[in-house]
Amino acid sequence: MIYDTGRVCVKLTGKEAGKYCVVIDKLDNNFVLIEGEVTRKRCNISHLEPLDMVLKVSKTSDKAEILSAMNEEGLIAKKRVAVGKRAVKKNAKRTK
Repeated sequence: MIYDTGRVCVKLTGKEAGKYCVVIDKLDNNFVLIEGEVTRKRCNISHLEPLDMVLKVSKTSDKAEILSAMNEEGLIAKKRVAVGKRAVKKNAKRTK
């Protein structure tokens, strides 16, 4: 599977877009548990871009272990990935 434990991904959406994360656990067909430069949370797989790297982490790894593994691979020192911005609708009239 693409989203197995240890898979390095890039967040595509939200305030953490462009940051690297690692899959900790697969929750179901659409959601995984991630950790890394982002806070540990559940994330939809459509919001992630998987990379070719797989780190040796377990489901019980804490943030310090994951960040040290990412640092050994040089992910933290890399420049963050630029993610395209979505068009935002602007309201012509605002109602109260």
